[in-house]
Amino acid sequence: MNAPLNVAYFSPLPPVRSGIADYSRELLPHLARSAQVTLFAEKPEEVDTSLQAAFSVRPISDYPSQRWSFDLALYQMGDSMHHDAMYPMLLRYPGLTVLHDYGLHHFIATRTIQRGNYSSYVREMGYALGVEGVRWARDIRQGRREHPMFEVALNERVLDSSLGVIIHSRYAQKQIEARRPNLYTRVIPAPIQTESGLLLSRSELGCPEDALLFASVGQVIKIKQVTCALEAFARLRESFPLARYVVVGEELKNDLDLSAWLEQHGLQDAVLSTGYIPDMQRFVSWIAAADVLINLRYPTVGETSATALRGMAAGRPVIVSNLGWYAELPDEVCVKVVPNDVDAVFGAMQRLASEPDLRHAIGRRAAEYARREHSLSHAAQMYLDFAEGILANVAGRFRARHPME
Repeated sequence: MNAPLNVAYFSPLPPVRSGIADYSRELLPHLARSAQVTLFAEKPEEVDTSLQAAFSVRPISDYPSQRWSFDLALYQMGDSMHHDAMYPMLLRYPGLTVLHDYGLHHFIATRTIQRGNYSSYVREMGYALGVEGVRWARDIRQGRREHPMFEVALNERVLDSSLGVIIHSRYAQKQIEARRPNLYTRVIPAPIQTESGLLLSRSELGCPEDALLFASVGQVIKIKQVTCALEAFARLRESFPLARYVVVGEELKNDLDLSAWLEQHGLQDAVLSTGYIPDMQRFVSWIAAADVLINLRYPTVGETSATALRGMAAGRPVIVSNLGWYAELPDEVCVKVVPNDVDAVFGAMQRLASEPDLRHAIGRRAAEYARREHSLSHAAQMYLDFAEGILANVAGRFRARHPME
């Protein structure tokens, strides 16, 4: 029997306000059942105490001198600055990368342009698109073109610095295969905690017991189309005046001032905004309290929505935009709508509001699907199987290049 893999694990970790930090918290115990895992963090002393008790947590800066003691580095990479400290390690020491967002343009632009280093942004655009990328970046600086935040992924360095890439959708895999056909990739369904545990009642959450409750869950930003959903909700209240809407998540006012928007549209009394909820149990309780979840996205950076999966795991019907990963969900476990279309969202909301039996049927199928396809233990085993395959491929290439005398 082979010895367990010794893995160096890089990721945002709780209490960082990141969906990928929550993802890692849930996945790590399952990985640790079959592998030896060491966590690397920018500030180990700030990592959640439960993780410090269960794992060795070391500074990212220690990895270069300790890397030979590990079989493989595993990088959880996403399109936010929570990944900034680990990014140089990913580029310098190739490993297995989990690409949570196909597009990384926001991350690259933030760590270059917003730090006053425009020349690095020009180099990244050039690496991705050649001479045309350099011209494009210069035109942006001179105000002649817009930033292609969703058109240009700027993930090429990550792909070229990885021994293999795990993605959570066929959509992302097709994008990678078109650009890097020889890169080893594996689609692993995004794992999610499907056991809800103790849930709070609506009264404990401060929400009406008899209201028809719609909810959007997660960070409140424009591309999540919250205002599109709320416009549809405003129309719905003409037929369902007791309906309520709750927005659960951190509001980024530099991207979308939700409070001002609600006041402008006269919806303050019908819409509750909770703000950031640090406790995962309470966060999931809000999901379970809703009758219908609305999880829209336009445009997409090729992400997979953990909040949509949490809603499905809780047995709630979820309205999603029919694009990217969302389009790959089976039609019977969610309600898909045309992206960026208020009329389509209104139609879906009205149908679910009018047909409680339909709501419950979709919710039951969604919960069964989440348990079957998005198991944490199954995903962890798929991680390790792929990692073993990557190491075997690396060893095979080495032997081919350096045959024994």
